[in-house]
Amino acid sequence: MNLQMGGKGVNPYQPPNIWEPVGFVGSNTQFYKQDHGPALYRRSLYVFYKRTAPPPFMANFDAPSREQTCTRRERSDTPLQALQLMNDVQQFEAARALAERMLTEGGSTAPERVAFAFRTVLSRKPEEIEAKLLDEQLASHLARYGADEEAAKKVVSHGESKPNPACKPSELASYTLVASTIHTASRAGRAIESGPAVSRWSFESVGDGMAVHSRKSVRRP
Repeated sequence: MNLQMGGKGVNPYQPPNIWEPVGFVGSNTQFYKQDHGPALYRRSLYVFYKRTAPPPFMANFDAPSREQTCTRRERSDTPLQALQLMNDVQQFEAARALAERMLTEGGSTAPERVAFAFRTVLSRKPEEIEAKLLDEQLASHLARYGADEEAAKKVVSHGESKPNPACKPSELASYTLVASTIHTASRAGRAIESGPAVSRWSFESVGDGMAVHSRKSVRRP
């Protein structure tokens, strides 16, 4: 993430042809031109917001329309959000970046690395069932990508940033999918906002991946 403060608006990853259908001829926002380099990784506070074609990654997660004052952001839980978290290039590239940190900063064992990701994303330790299911998921991915190096390279090649050459592709791909699973937790995007709330969520194996089921939050006394 680029933590630069201030500056002009940026144009991150967005679907092709997103502005053209609603752009006026001759307007300076008729065509969407994606930025590159550090601008891609700035905080969403600095994203250029076209009200007639808002960024999908904001609209899908209940961003206000900005047509009127909003004092409280609505919250929803939709399949479209899950699809974006698991497949959008921005989200998947973020999962790879977390996986690189898990491998380089999280310790030398899988449980230590999963615990590191939980502390980073959710500010807590994984529960026993969560750790068990993620360990099973990781083992499955390691077996798959250990036998198919080319598939592993495709997994870690999404986005414009380059994967860390110090990380073995098969390991990085496997941990990327684990990081993606953690990112899809219902509290992952709201960990800071929710304060001391503890999320109760569970994993369920689905083919090669995982489904994450959100649960209601339980607030600590």
